[in-house]
Formats: sequence, C-alpha cells, structure tokens
Amino acid sequence: MNVRRLSVVVLAFAAVLLVVWWQAQKDRAQGVAETQPASAPASAPVETQPATAPASAPAAPAAASPSVTSAEEPAPSPASAPAEAASGVAPWLEEVQRRTEWYAIGGLELASEGKKDFLFQLDVSTRGAAVDTLKLANFFETVDDKRLAHKTEEYARARREQPDKYLGNYSLLNPVRHEGRDYLPMASQRLVVRDSSGKTLWEGDLSRKDWCLGERKAAENEQSVTLYWSLYRDVPAGASLVAAAPFRFLTVRKTYTVRRNDYTVRLSLEVENHSSAPVSVELVQYGAAGVPRENIKEDMRHLAYGYVRSSDKSVQVMLKARAELDKWKLGEPRKLGGSDDAEPVVWLGETNQFFGAMMHLAPPAEGETPAPAVWFQAAAARESPTSSIFLPMATMPAMALKAGQSARIDFDVFAGPKDRDVFVNDAFPYFREDYRRLNYVSTINVGSCFCAADWLVLGLMWLLQVFAKVALGNYGVAIIILVLLVRVVLHPLTKRGQVSMSKMQKLQPAMQKLKEKYADDKDTLNREMMKFYKEQGATPLLGCLPMFLQMPIWIALWTALRASVGLRHAAFLPFWLTDLAAPDQVFSWGRPLPLIGSSLHLLPILVAISMYLQSKLNPQMAGQAPAATEDQARQQKMMRIMMPIMMLVIFYDMPSGLNLYIMTSTFGGVLEQYVIRRHIEAREAEAASRETTIALPGRAPRDNRPKKPKGPFRFMKS
Repeated sequence: MNVRRLSVVVLAFAAVLLVVWWQAQKDRAQGVAETQPASAPASAPVETQPATAPASAPAAPAAASPSVTSAEEPAPSPASAPAEAASGVAPWLEEVQRRTEWYAIGGLELASEGKKDFLFQLDVSTRGAAVDTLKLANFFETVDDKRLAHKTEEYARARREQPDKYLGNYSLLNPVRHEGRDYLPMASQRLVVRDSSGKTLWEGDLSRKDWCLGERKAAENEQSVTLYWSLYRDVPAGASLVAAAPFRFLTVRKTYTVRRNDYTVRLSLEVENHSSAPVSVELVQYGAAGVPRENIKEDMRHLAYGYVRSSDKSVQVMLKARAELDKWKLGEPRKLGGSDDAEPVVWLGETNQFFGAMMHLAPPAEGETPAPAVWFQAAAARESPTSSIFLPMATMPAMALKAGQSARIDFDVFAGPKDRDVFVNDAFPYFREDYRRLNYVSTINVGSCFCAADWLVLGLMWLLQVFAKVALGNYGVAIIILVLLVRVVLHPLTKRGQVSMSKMQKLQPAMQKLKEKYADDKDTLNREMMKFYKEQGATPLLGCLPMFLQMPIWIALWTALRASVGLRHAAFLPFWLTDLAAPDQVFSWGRPLPLIGSSLHLLPILVAISMYLQSKLNPQMAGQAPAATEDQARQQKMMRIMMPIMMLVIFYDMPSGLNLYIMTSTFGGVLEQYVIRRHIEAREAEAASRETTIALPGRAPRDNRPKKPKGPFRFMKS
C-alpha cells in the first residue's frame, strides 16, 4: 500500500516537472518574457513576439488585401532563425498586445450651436491602430431614433427594449467586409523596411496586429489617443522588455485627436528609426472607408478626391460613381495621383447621399520638415455578392530615415454632413477655413442637368435653410414658403400669359378663317397668323411660359432635396411626411407589386388628382392653347387624362418634399388663376361700360339694313 502511494507521488512530481520544462521552453522560444509596460492598462498586457512576415510570402492575396506590390527582394526567412537562436539571439521581434482593445474619444451627447460639444464619437481599435466606428452625435439611423433622442432616459430604455426599431446614432465609418476579412478604416497596412542598398530587411501587414497603447489625453476642448508598434532586432534570448530597449529597431506611432465643435479628426503618423544605420520605409495607410449606403433605392456613394489645378491653383473635385467599380479588378489598387505631381492630389475620401469622409494631407507647420510624398490610391472591395465599395488608401512609397531620425505625416479627416454652411459659411460654428480652400462643397452632388444649373440648386438649398429657420426648423413649412415666393416672382408673367390666352380665345373665329383661306399655303398661313397675333397684341407662348420657367425649379428642387442633409429625417407633420427626403409611406406590405413596390405613397396620388382638376377647370393654366379644331379638342382632352397619369408614375418614388412643393404649387396656381380671371372679367366689364350706342335719325346705314329678297318672292314681306 505504501509502495502504491509512493508511485503516485513520484508520477505527480514527474508531471509537474514536465509542465515546468515545457513552459520554460515556450518562454525561451518567444525570446522575451511577458511583462507589463508602465503606460499600458492592466487589462492590456504587452508581449514581444517573433516577427513572422517574410516577403517571400505576400502580405495577402491580391483579391483579399488591396495593397501595393510586394518587395522585389525577399526578407530573411524563418529557416535562418534556428541557427541564430542557437547563439541566444532572436533575429526579429515585435511589441504587440495580446488581445484587441477599444478606446473611445469624443462623445455622443446632442450638440447645439451655442455650446461647445463633441460632434462625434471615435472608437479606436488596437487592431491595426484603426478606427472601428465613427458615430455622429446629431444624426441617427432612423426617424424614430431622431424623434426620441432628446429624451435621454426614455431613449436608452427604448433602445434596450426594441433594438430592431431604434438603431442609435448614425455610423459614418465602418469596417469593410471583403472575402471573409474585415478592413478597418484608417488602419495601417503594409510596412516594408529596406536598407541603404535597397535590400528588404522586414515586411509585414500591420493591420492584423494589435498595437500597444501609448498615451491618452483628455483636455477641456480635445481628446486624443496614441497607439504604437515597435520592431526589435537581434534581441538576446530571455531578455526582458526593459533590457530589450537598446535593440529596438523601428517604431510606428499613430495619434488620433478630436476637438469640440469640429468635424475633423487629426491623424498623426510617425515612423522613427532607432537603429544606427539609415533605412527606407514604405507604408500603406487606409483612408476613411466604410461609408454606408444611404439611399435604399439607389446607391449614391462616390469616391471623391481633390487635386490642385496648375493654371489657377484652385482645388478641383473629381467624383467617381460606384458604378465604375464594375470595371475595376477586385483588390487591385489604382493610383489617382500623388502629392508631388504637377497637379498634386491633396485629399481623398468617400461620400454618400448626405455625408462624406475626406482625408486631407495637412501641410507641415512653419519650421517643420516637409512631409514625404504620398500616393493616393483606391481599390475595389466586395461588401456583398451584389455590391462593391471603394477602399481608399494613401501610400508613402519611400521615407528615407537616417540613424535616429523620424518622419511624421499629418492627415486631417473630415467626417460629417455635406452641409453647405459647414463648407463655406464663415459664421457657421462648425466652419473651418480648410473646408472652403479644399472645395469640399463640390462633393455635394447637385447633378448635371442642363436646365438646372449648380448655382440654382445651391441657391434653393440656401433658401430652404433660411426659410426653415423662420419656420422654427420645419422644412415642410419652408417648402410652402418657397412656393409662395416662386409664385410671387412669376406672377407678372403668369398674368400676361393668361391675358394673352384670353385674347386668343376671342380670336379663334378669325384664325379659323385664315386657316381656310390659306389651307394650301402653309408658309403664307404662318406669316399671316404671326402678323395677326402681332396686330392684336396676343402672344401664344406666354400661356406656357410660366410652366416652362417652373420646370428648372422643380428639377433643381428635386436635386436639392436629394442632396440637402437638412431635409434628411425632417418632418412636416408628426403623423405624416416625417422624412421629406424620402417618399411618404401610408402603410407597407411584404411582397412588392409592379409599379407600386412594397408601400403606398399617398402624396403623389394627391398631386396627380390636383393636376387633373387644374387642367379640367383651367386648361390654359395647364399650358394648353385654346383648341381651334375638333381634333385639337380631342387631343387636349386626352392630354388632360394622360398628363396626371404620367406625373404619378414619374413622381411616385420621388421625395415627399418635392411632391409637397408640386401639390402646393398646383393649388396655388388654381387660386392665382381665379384671381387673374376676376381681374380680366373686371377689365372687360369696365371696357364694355365705356361703350355707348347712339341712335341716329332717318334711315339706317345701307350696310346695316336688311337686304330685300330677290326673285319671285321679292314682294313677300319678311
């Protein structure tokens, strides 16, 4: 019995020794024992690991990792590591965290113009020192979120109880999922280190590594967080992190800074050479990616970049529609331009219908070393089987660093609404001079219709903002005020047109005689008709002119509604028309129907009915000239039926704000027509009252006397 117990004890002791020996071998293979840096929190342990990214194997397949081409000469492969490790030296080690952590800077409290608040919250991830998400404080995913957001406690409870209905603040920057891998915005990706002869010393993908926390700052008006990644060379086996400090070879630092009342993120990227020899560093930095699709029916995302035109040094903006991605090869980046080109590219970003994220290469401060050259590129990433998205990136192709030297590049990233006031209005609280200089206002996609110029679209957007302030923020009332303004401006033309159309109605018998007289000579008929119109003071085109003048306004307003972020989730009534930038919805159903879709829009139906009533009651108001023949009358009757149907089809999926404008304008036209008709009748009555009839003595003039009958019945009395 004692022998059995002794055997158990011996076996247990042998097992403990085996575990201890295995752990010692593991620590020896790692090269440096795990330790905790003074700047890192207790929840984020730091370790130094062997670098495992040989250049002989690409950083990632081209289709899965959009990046620049791999190095021409391969880095040392792990096959040489055992020989060096035998002498107690680790060839390459890197300082990383054991797991991913997130750090939030900024805030999501509702910001107000008279108060200094953060306009967004930036969630920074240690994975690739990237941005996990950027959420805007004053914008939300749904109308329900916006309506309840000011009630803090009630909104928080609603989000917990109904997460499918209340989705929270609008997330402008998000991870891009491509081929089973997430690409995070602002992540640092491929790093290549070469010696003075051009030989590749090390290369790897930093976006897959968890960087270390360096420093966090929280001042009164700004907050920042710094992450770093370090590379060590020839570290003695078993050395601690402090003892390994003299063997530090290279450090990359990234600092994110956000300020109150500012839509800009300052990204500072610094690379420091700790070695005693010069090196050349290449680094790929992802841009502001993951801008979501805003419009459900149409993908209005664009790749946007600005370049300095050599002729006048102004910044010109190029917009590439998402449809162009069909021509791009997945994962293969395209160079858009460099910061040292003849016409240098100075910023690159991505926009959707209402928001934008643009990364600008900030110029160095006075006295600082000029920043290295930067290539701006973009690649296509497939976010779903049926949709692709742009993946913007900035590449620092060659940063030459002497021994102990560092190089820093600063980027300013605008992330917010594409609001004209933000970009050009000096008095606006969120305006910055850089926004106007970089021509960010051109990212507002106002279309390219020949009859709706850009200045007209931007002018309508400005008027809507002004009227909305007068209407205490109600853009529906602002649209109605705009209708009244347009009607007042066009009233003189409308009045002249109606007077002209009234004259033409009275001239129809004489016109018919001209047509009968010159039925076989069209040229002479046209000349005689124009001469007759001129003599009588009638202009046929005046009746249609007011409608033609309103068409550019309708198109410009449609464009303004599609591009004005102020109308996003803007309500006219609390129970109906709660989003003037989208079609109204009375109720919805599951399976879409032809031409109707999956929801009933009431406002375009009311627009069609109002147009039919207007054309039936007042044909001239609808732009129809008086019918001269029965065929013309039948055609006009058919048009009175077909036009409302066509308008219903065209405007059924249009924003409710545009339909509200058209319906209000239609009813306003009916009222205006009634006033003009009363004015014309009053003038005709006044003119008739001035005419007097004088009965002269004697026989009536020959022309007015009835003719005597001739023939055998001339003696019969009539």
